[in-house]
Amino acid sequence: MISCREIILELFQQKTFPENLKNSVFGLLQGKKIILYGAGNGFVTFFVFILKKYGLKVHAVIDCKFKSDETYYGIPAFAPLEYKPTREETEKAIVVVTVGKSEFYQEIFNYLQNLKFQNILLASEIYEYHLCQTPPALKEKGFRYYLEHKEPIMSCLELFTDDLSREVYTSFLQTHMLRKPIPIPARDIAEQYFPKDIKLSKGYSRVINCGAYTGDTVMQLNLLFGKVDTIACFEPEMKNFELLISHLCSNYKEIAHNIIAFPCGVFSHEIQLPFLGGNQHNSTISNDGESFIQCVALDHVLPGFKPTFINMDIEGAELEALIGAEMLIKENKPDLAICLYHSPNHLWDIPLYLKGLNLGYRFFIRNYTSFTSETVLYATT
Repeated sequence: MISCREIILELFQQKTFPENLKNSVFGLLQGKKIILYGAGNGFVTFFVFILKKYGLKVHAVIDCKFKSDETYYGIPAFAPLEYKPTREETEKAIVVVTVGKSEFYQEIFNYLQNLKFQNILLASEIYEYHLCQTPPALKEKGFRYYLEHKEPIMSCLELFTDDLSREVYTSFLQTHMLRKPIPIPARDIAEQYFPKDIKLSKGYSRVINCGAYTGDTVMQLNLLFGKVDTIACFEPEMKNFELLISHLCSNYKEIAHNIIAFPCGVFSHEIQLPFLGGNQHNSTISNDGESFIQCVALDHVLPGFKPTFINMDIEGAELEALIGAEMLIKENKPDLAICLYHSPNHLWDIPLYLKGLNLGYRFFIRNYTSFTSETVLYATT
């Protein structure tokens, strides 16, 4: 059987990106009438990473949450039983299913096929849906960017402790170097940050939760491990923060002996940065941001905290945030769960940065969606 190393070396033989557009926004969506099915978090991700980024318009969005005469993000919105497509739409329009839960796919596809739609695909079948952020050098150099990073890419492969990590790493890399979504071995999303198949050494008594959202990770931590000693949460999006502190204040007696919540982002140093929000999901630091958020370095706001576990899902700021937590990491060697999927180069840059600290970490990667989203690096001593 061909090894992961051989698969990656074969990727470098291409010398350029594949030219066909069958998996791309440009081949699948441009010039087409677009109809979306689904108005949850998957829709928001699609709106941010596809519609806004590539200037595409949508004819209609269909979801059970809608009634008559509604709009959603400025798009005409319909309940499934209310949408009546024309014959031209059924033959020529393309319907993109943005629902994330695969258990609903069969029902949705049956509904759309009963309406006679001939062109139906999942959002995850479009390559750019997986490209949250593009490094400027990748935009400028194209495939040459990967060729120039061949050495760190190959070196990073050797860091991982188990075969599953190497498989996830390889499939993730194939997705970006082939510009084609490649299925990634995935585990149950309930295990994210709490993997059943990886023995983390330090436990969850003192947790730093970066990108705390509305408290989903805190809730899962409490469900699995009960009351812990101390939790520090960071969440810069204000609607999310309000929901987070509402949950923390209502349940603090069951969650932890000590709770700290910061309405801030985390970064390598203290700075106010432009923030692209407008929704509670996929908000990110961006030069296109219409507001500013305060960012802080963990070393500066939590000196002497002695974390046992740090997790980060902070929309592409993970490497900067790790730099800002270097002292805490060196002094305490906490278990780490760091999202890698926001920018292609994070796949190798983040593990190699942590390896360079020479702390004796062992490295694992797990995925929780079967595509690049929710790919997490675990580091434990």
